[in-house]
Amino acid sequence: MLAKGSGGIFAKERVMDNKEYLKSLRAKEKTLLERIEKMRKTMNETVELKTLGFMSEMLEEAKKELNMIQDKLSSAENEEN
Repeated sequence: MLAKGSGGIFAKERVMDNKEYLKSLRAKEKTLLERIEKMRKTMNETVELKTLGFMSEMLEEAKKELNMIQDKLSSAENEEN
């Protein structure tokens, strides 16, 4: 009989799922960081105000998404420990 709260035979599976989850979050984080850097470079080369305004909005959305991913990543890593 398994100890109460041990997770039983599925505990190992949850650990693997969590590792895959962390891996996917890190990949998303990397992609967002690359996208943000590319947008910043493009914005530095752009002189049209309309384009800059639009790109600024896109940059802010990407930053918000990055913050959400980093929060999820932090929470998931804390749960792992």
